Amino acid sequence: MTAITITQRFFRVSGVVTFLTRRLVSSLPVLFAITLVSFLMIRAIPGGPFVAAGERASTPELIAALEHHYGLNRPMLLNLPNGDDWQLFRWVKEEKSERVEILILDPSFADTFAALTSDEVRAQLEGQFDDTLQQIAFYSEQGIQRNEMPGLLDDLATIRDALTDTNLAAQLDSAISVYEGVDLTGERVRPALRITPYQVLYSDLFQSQFGNYFFNLLRLNFGPSLGSTNRGRPISDIISEKLPISISLGVMAVMTALLVGVPLGVLAAVNHNGPIDQAAMFFAVLGRAVPNIILGPVLIIVFAVKLKLFPVINPYVWLAGPQGGPGEYLSTAFLPVVTLGMGMSASIARLTRASLLQVLNEDYIRTARAKGLRQRNVIYGHALRNSLLPIATILGPLLAAVLTGTFVVELVFAIPGLGDAFVTSVTTRDYNLLVGVTVLYSVFLVGANALVDVVYLWLDPRIRF
Repeated sequence: MTAITITQRFFRVSGVVTFLTRRLVSSLPVLFAITLVSFLMIRAIPGGPFVAAGERASTPELIAALEHHYGLNRPMLLNLPNGDDWQLFRWVKEEKSERVEILILDPSFADTFAALTSDEVRAQLEGQFDDTLQQIAFYSEQGIQRNEMPGLLDDLATIRDALTDTNLAAQLDSAISVYEGVDLTGERVRPALRITPYQVLYSDLFQSQFGNYFFNLLRLNFGPSLGSTNRGRPISDIISEKLPISISLGVMAVMTALLVGVPLGVLAAVNHNGPIDQAAMFFAVLGRAVPNIILGPVLIIVFAVKLKLFPVINPYVWLAGPQGGPGEYLSTAFLPVVTLGMGMSASIARLTRASLLQVLNEDYIRTARAKGLRQRNVIYGHALRNSLLPIATILGPLLAAVLTGTFVVELVFAIPGLGDAFVTSVTTRDYNLLVGVTVLYSVFLVGANALVDVVYLWLDPRIRF
């Protein structure tokens, strides 16, 4: 590889990185506008999360208490000065809970470690190691992770050198030797929930419903669920539980649509106006004409109930995933994947046919045929790659839509994905989940469109960023 080639590739890659960075930065105002508009429009829905349709009527006192607890009694956009205690900026102490694996400590080490939190030791070291002693007290109460032990041993060694109590210093030295130089990957651990306090800079101006939600969103915190089904549960937990199910369904459907739609469109274009072309276009029209809400139940009745070729609806298979049984998982996923992929494959087939027919009339295709190249080489070596640009264009929003959940298919096949959770959140007026899924879809859409732009570069080397 010559130096010129390396230089060209370097600038090509750096151009792509610069373009993607600029693209993502320019999308931030769009994402903010989507968040704001979605937030306001969803809260304009009649009713509320605590008086949702279908629930038994709650007392006004209970509704007011719940609104106060979840912050729905605050101003919508900005909290303007309304009293003497109003401050533009203030530090607020918050707590963050996380599930970790903590070491099961040696008894001698645990006893010595607990002794360091006593008032006598604090009196000896007062003013010298306040931060270290505070950290030790946290570890004594909340537990120690493997990666935290080396730094803790260094702190304990520093404290040992400063102790005036020789007995405690010897005891501490003995405790340090238990874990010093030991490979901690082999030590036993247990799961635990640690609560970590931290300081957050707050502004009373933004102590409003949207202000709190937006700044929590910047920390990837979608807030608690407000609906009756999962009230109080973090939205992040709901999304992390249901999003992989929707992603797996969406990826399989898109792959099926591409594997069926592109070859079908190529066959239709190569056999233009022939029987194969007419049959392929009949399938494309049929795939677009029959909605998923009709196709799904028909496939269930014919292939699952009557012919018994596929298992009946079983949501637990989706929760277990492929690791629960690949054969059962794939057989359960077949019908929803076909239902979701049929419409997409029909659109891709029609678009591939139209684009390929246009490319086949270009001058360079006639030149390739005049050189005596075989039809297969002309189609797959020269024409098809250039005809895929329109398909890549629609693939971005299509991919974002199916990855974040397909409402109809998930409801028909009882798939516990994000689309099913979104529909449920509409009926229960779960504001935070509705906005969270909308923002997530917008992020996926921006990312998918950026990925499509990179695919353009691979399909057409003439494109420069």
